[in-house]
Amino acid sequence: MKLFMKISLNKILLFLLIFITNLTYAQNRIYKSYWNYNISLASTHFMSDLGGKGTLGTNDISDINFSSTRFGLGTGFQYNSPSGISIGFDLITARLYGSDSKTNSNRRYRNLHSRTDIFETTTKITYTHFKSGFYFNVGAGICFFKPMAKLNNKWYKLRPLKTEGQGIDPEKSNYDKYTPVIPFGIWKKFYLNNKISIAVDLSLRKTFTDYLDDVSTTYHDKQEIRNHTGDIAAELSDQSFGDNGIGRTGSI
Repeated sequence: MKLFMKISLNKILLFLLIFITNLTYAQNRIYKSYWNYNISLASTHFMSDLGGKGTLGTNDISDINFSSTRFGLGTGFQYNSPSGISIGFDLITARLYGSDSKTNSNRRYRNLHSRTDIFETTTKITYTHFKSGFYFNVGAGICFFKPMAKLNNKWYKLRPLKTEGQGIDPEKSNYDKYTPVIPFGIWKKFYLNNKISIAVDLSLRKTFTDYLDDVSTTYHDKQEIRNHTGDIAAELSDQSFGDNGIGRTGSI
């Protein structure tokens, strides 16, 4: 029996890049400890199994489709010491998007897409160089995610549909609704006065799931999915087109 792959990499390293503007209220930032809170606006991108550049899929930034940019909003607070070391807690909600229609490679025949809403909580340690305004941070957190796909102008949650045969194939169990994340970033603060600063932040996330887009391993028999989970699950599990199964071959 021929095995059709959905992806070109067994396990892909996924990133979430966030460009954030922070509005920070603080007092005497250099001479004593203080608390601040922030409001964050973000543009979001991620290393999805879907879309990508017009060659074999990779794990580098060049494989991002910037036309799939979506947005997010967040808030948080920090405790800052005079040494420049800070510890903070952040909440962010955002949307991710990936689609095979965005690539010029033969993956476009696979014809899958995903819109994923996320809610993330993180704790980060930040070091700020006060004179230059540059800083970097690293931390840990949890990201809850909900991939969806569109069929006949209606969006459906993909996890309950078990589009790769989870629950039918005894070797496949359904994936979790959340993943640990390791956030890390670097950029620059601009101090408007002693109480307010604006920061532009490039922040990446290492996740520990291959299912942010609901796509990871192999296709399951479409008719079995139809019999087990229904017509919608079957149609969203395999939307490929092209001759000789070209859309179902993940090594292209």
